[in-house]
Amino acid sequence: MKLVYWDLRGLAEPIRYMLRHHGVTWEDSTIQPTMEGYQEWIGYARDPEMVVPNLPFFVDGEKKISQTLAIVRYLARKCGFMPFDSDEVLLCEMVEQELMDLRNRLTTTCYNRYRPAAPHLPTSARGYHDFEFLKGRLVHWLGVRLPKLEPLFAGGFVLGDKLSYVDFLAYEYLDQLRTFNPDSFTDCKNINNFMRKFEELDGVKEWQQGDTYKAGQYINAPFADWNGKDNK
Repeated sequence: MKLVYWDLRGLAEPIRYMLRHHGVTWEDSTIQPTMEGYQEWIGYARDPEMVVPNLPFFVDGEKKISQTLAIVRYLARKCGFMPFDSDEVLLCEMVEQELMDLRNRLTTTCYNRYRPAAPHLPTSARGYHDFEFLKGRLVHWLGVRLPKLEPLFAGGFVLGDKLSYVDFLAYEYLDQLRTFNPDSFTDCKNINNFMRKFEELDGVKEWQQGDTYKAGQYINAPFADWNGKDNK
């Protein structure tokens, strides 16, 4: 099995955590977030077996899977992290979408959409990316939405004592947001307890005790207005 993504946490880290915890053998194939790396990605994207080319993508035998949530759900079924009860599935899907919404808001805040991200893309002559304004709006939104998520973690994980795929999404994306603005999480007792519980999982604990994790990783690309490493 092989996961291909940029050399940063970004959208792919929940997938990595799921693979680490499950204890399977897999390859973490990273692409540098540079113009040269972009050309490498274009080579992957031209593969006719890629149905909808995008990063991250995951290779498992003959299967080539793109799109973050498609990979997460595929591994959840394969590794036993997908609930079977219809009510539990529904709850996980709602939380999953809320987490993706929050992560996408972080992306919108941190990446200047008016700056060229690839050689073939033009630069806007009129657009202006106001990072501080967008940061304030995201912080306000966290103040609205985190209290909605807080009760869901009262039992430990989203499904109480049962670990599911949505917990991998929750830990990573909430940790990214907590790094972005720690003050938003000060009163989130259940969420913070959940994150400590998650950090004790097999595979997760070992990874976070390693040199690569301790050295710090980029959450977003180095050229982002906030990348989570250089401007933590």
